[in-house]
Amino acid sequence: MVIMNILLVSGPGISLKEPYNSGIEAFIVSFANQLVEEGHAVDVVAEQAEASAGFTLVNPFTAFSSEEPDLSKLLKEKHQFGNLDVNAYDVIHYNMFYPHLLQAGLLFNKPSVLTLHSPADSNRISAYQKLSQQSDVTFVAISERIKQQWDRALDMDMPLINNGIDMDLWPTKSAKNRDYLLWSARINEEKNVAAAISVAKQMKLPLKIAGRIVDQHYFDAQVKPHLDDRIQYVGHLTQRELSSLAQKASAYLATATWQEPFGLAALEMLASGVPVVGFKTAVPPDWQHESVLTTESLQWQDLVELVSKSKAISPGACKGFASSMNIQNMTSNYVKLYREVLLQKEVGEEAISEISI
Repeated sequence: MVIMNILLVSGPGISLKEPYNSGIEAFIVSFANQLVEEGHAVDVVAEQAEASAGFTLVNPFTAFSSEEPDLSKLLKEKHQFGNLDVNAYDVIHYNMFYPHLLQAGLLFNKPSVLTLHSPADSNRISAYQKLSQQSDVTFVAISERIKQQWDRALDMDMPLINNGIDMDLWPTKSAKNRDYLLWSARINEEKNVAAAISVAKQMKLPLKIAGRIVDQHYFDAQVKPHLDDRIQYVGHLTQRELSSLAQKASAYLATATWQEPFGLAALEMLASGVPVVGFKTAVPPDWQHESVLTTESLQWQDLVELVSKSKAISPGACKGFASSMNIQNMTSNYVKLYREVLLQKEVGEEAISEISI
């Protein structure tokens, strides 16, 4: 096996400590640790990480005054990132939306990969169209839904590498003693925990709500008034805490009303043996399996029957479906892509050298 030196880039101010702020942080940590386990040398650009992490943390950014203008901060961050010594790296892999870092990275003249974790909104399209015209960065989609959006937006046929999870973090137990419905995500309007609450109340079933409150007004208006001994908010949890909670969940409610890029939380629940019930917007449309019950409707009432049907699904069926999207498969696909990108650069440099001669 050819050992590579890899720089994964998240961004300034990003914490890779649990509980994670989003699925992207979970992706970066899991991926970086798996690369290290397979023998590669990995540095990650972020503000902080767990002391137990297998990778090396790199933080080129200094703290700024809260009164400093945003443009000044961006220019300084761009300069600080651009001053990184990247000579030792074979590949630079970007994962978050920081166009100013990508612009600085163009000067590194290193094979670069950019994973698209987010939908093709106007801001990202504008930034990435310019990037695709100025450089040979390799774009990667995390799901068929994201690929279709970005292929149209950037007029290309980009590679697709599904996200993967560490299956060992999500053990499956028997279907006995599964006592409540479970919902886990950022708490805001587009994630739509209100629909899960309505389903639980209609069916007179307990509901555990986990996640980071990103919209306090939404939480106070749509969640807090319904909390009691049956509808419980259990906080922003670590993966280990969430895994423990999943052991007694009868179904996971995926209620997002936006086009979910991948649905990492849903995959984690499937790995735990918990069937997923939700709207088609909340999980990738290509997840066609008995353990994923979805409806085209965005009405919570249409989830009630699906929750009832989910009771017949075995934990083994859920885990079996999730197992194909594991961290080992994902990492293998990225390493293969890295090698292809490196080879393309070598061929291009040889061609330029021959022309010069």
